[in-house]
Amino acid sequence: EAVSGVDAFVDGFLDGRLDGSAHGEGIRAAVADAESAARSWYDASIADLPASDREAVLHELGVDTAEEDPHGTTAERVRYYVVNELLLALYSSPTGGELVGIENPQGYAGGAESYTRGPP
Repeated sequence: EAVSGVDAFVDGFLDGRLDGSAHGEGIRAAVADAESAARSWYDASIADLPASDREAVLHELGVDTAEEDPHGTTAERVRYYVVNELLLALYSSPTGGELVGIENPQGYAGGAESYTRGPP
């Protein structure tokens, strides 16, 4: 299914992450590296590419097989700062959790009913 509100969701999550800290700067640098690759290989911003080409950029960088390492290669840094950040956003929010079948992510109240009934 098509998912709506992705931009607002990601922007809201990143508001607190891009705070001038070393971690925030790591996110910015990793995104810049992925952006540079997209412009070099596809002559377009990664945001302007179709989803299949965005995926291809990540595969061509080697992100799909890289270990996450904030001080490693480009692939390892993109894996750590971009892919892992997006997965954290997805799995730790009620909206994202619902998309992947986690009804009540840690840190969000769901009421006693969500804990006492069985899985769907």
